[in-house]
Amino acid sequence: MVTSEEEITRRLSEKDTARSARRAEAATMVGELARRHAALAAQVAELERELGEVLTAAGDVIDVSELAQVTDIPAADLTRWRDSSSRGKRRRSTTTKARSGATNGHPTTIPRPTPKQSAESAVAAAST
Repeated sequence: MVTSEEEITRRLSEKDTARSARRAEAATMVGELARRHAALAAQVAELERELGEVLTAAGDVIDVSELAQVTDIPAADLTRWRDSSSRGKRRRSTTTKARSGATNGHPTTIPRPTPKQSAESAVAAAST
């Protein structure tokens, strides 16, 4: 027997309602997890920045290898934290220079002649 139009519409509506509820639940969960992830990532970034500052400041009294021995923290981690702290400071000044396109008021690149300028200078040289 063929199902009536009303029954078909009702069945589709039920399936759509169930699917919409699952989609909303999934989207809500992903949104919540993403917010938690962002908050934790910000906390980790702040801790790494602080570690880098402390390691840089203490560098004159204790080096990374000694810190690694006494703290049981891998030297590679200590070095990464220390270096990322100092790179962050350097990056800003380098970026400013790169944006301006100049160093001490001088261009960073030497302009090259266009093909037309090269041809004109070749003709001028040949005629002299």
